[in-house]
Amino acid sequence: MEVGVIIHNAGDKASPENLVKTARWAEELGYHSIWLTDHVVLKEEVNSWYPYRTHGRWDYPPDTKWIDPLLTLAWAGAAAPTLKLGTSVLVVPLRNPILLAKQLASLDFLTGGRVILGAGAGWMAEEFDLIGQDFANRGRRVVEMVELMRQLWRGEMVYFQGEFYQLPGGQMQPTPVRKTIPIVWGGHSDAAIRRAARVGDGWHPTQITLAELEAGVKKLRQYCEEYGRDPASTLVIARPGDKYDITPEAHAKHLELGINHLVVDTPIKQEDPDLSLLREKMERAAEVCGLTPRQS
Repeated sequence: MEVGVIIHNAGDKASPENLVKTARWAEELGYHSIWLTDHVVLKEEVNSWYPYRTHGRWDYPPDTKWIDPLLTLAWAGAAAPTLKLGTSVLVVPLRNPILLAKQLASLDFLTGGRVILGAGAGWMAEEFDLIGQDFANRGRRVVEMVELMRQLWRGEMVYFQGEFYQLPGGQMQPTPVRKTIPIVWGGHSDAAIRRAARVGDGWHPTQITLAELEAGVKKLRQYCEEYGRDPASTLVIARPGDKYDITPEAHAKHLELGINHLVVDTPIKQEDPDLSLLREKMERAAEVCGLTPRQS
């Protein structure tokens, strides 16, 4: 199993220096990847149900500093050249699919084929409104966006006529190193798991319990079979968040479930000015997961 870690592109301590520092720590400690979160613009009052808190309330102020994840991955990825680079998760339907395809292909090209797109349909209606994107049809749009991006990544002339997007003959270079980028779908609703089974390279559940993860993996494999896909070919990249600790017992369950890639959260505390507490958390998680530190 590969193991990655969230590094912090949001909050007061998100800085160029700290991003480089934590990415290099991840590389040194034997992690396989770094992952970044995504928001573009925040409204003063958010009433949408926040699915990653039991109380359902968004608890970040609108002036929270949130650095663009793709630009941040280019920055941190240059400092830690052995790590894969993931989004957890990018809210795809906030964006134009042709521009996004270009950004992702360029990032993958510049970093030697290291990008993993953790993709989501989004939950915050207010953010969609501020950007001028339709929230109601985001589920259908995001599937069409991915189809168009994958065609563009082949580097051939694309003629695309969809319900929402049209491209009457256009070609994009450079392509991703592998002519595609793995797309793992976030979300743990039934619709999200079906989307992962039908049009994804994998499922990337975040902030769910071990019991929910086990049930979701079972459901994912059933849906893969329904769609005529080999369940073993669909990645599961789990991110527990604060739902449970990464203990030896929990990690043994990950291995039992056949999880391909684990992403661990290491929250930054205000009383950690030099990030030494963060470093300790990264070290503990690396030890539990059996990572081998890299030799300098």
